[in-house]
Order: sequence, then C-alpha cells, then structure tokens
Amino acid sequence: MVNDPIVVERVQELTWALLDEQITDDEMSLLDNLLLSDDVARKRYVECVQLHTGLIMHYATPAAGAKVAGTAKSPVLGFLNAGTLPLGFDLPPAEDLK
Repeated sequence: MVNDPIVVERVQELTWALLDEQITDDEMSLLDNLLLSDDVARKRYVECVQLHTGLIMHYATPAAGAKVAGTAKSPVLGFLNAGTLPLGFDLPPAEDLK
C-alpha cells in the first residue's frame, strides 16, 4: 500500500476528470494503475463516485409521477438518515407511534 497523499490527490483529480468526461487515454491508464496499486487510492475513488452519484440524485429533476421527495431512500449512504423524518415534516401524534 502506497498511502501517499500526493497519489491520493492525483486519484481524486483523475476521478473527477473521468466523471466529468474530460479524462485523456493516458490519464485513464494512470488512474487504472493507481487504483490497482493502492487501497487508499481505491477508497478515495469510491468516495468521489459516491459523492458524484449522491449529488446527481439530489439535484435530479423528478420524473412525472415520481414519489414525493423524502419518501425514498438515497441509493448512496441512504442509511444515514434512517429513523429520521424528512425536513419540513412534523412528528405524528404519540398514539400513532404505538
């Protein structure tokens, strides 16, 4: 495991270039090699992809007939708000919680 901060930063830069469809073939080969050689680099790659996916899902325009916001779990880290109510909703009466 390399665990070099410069390598991890480069992986992040290359990952964002990939996600923005701005990566060159040489950069793609470099990213591939970095991911194959370092656990921390792979972890940073996954974090970037999860953030990218979460942002897309958050800012996506809902399709016609889609569920009301806050009723479905996020596909990325959706467990983080488990047991909480979406913003703007009041708690149900206590007798309904029994």
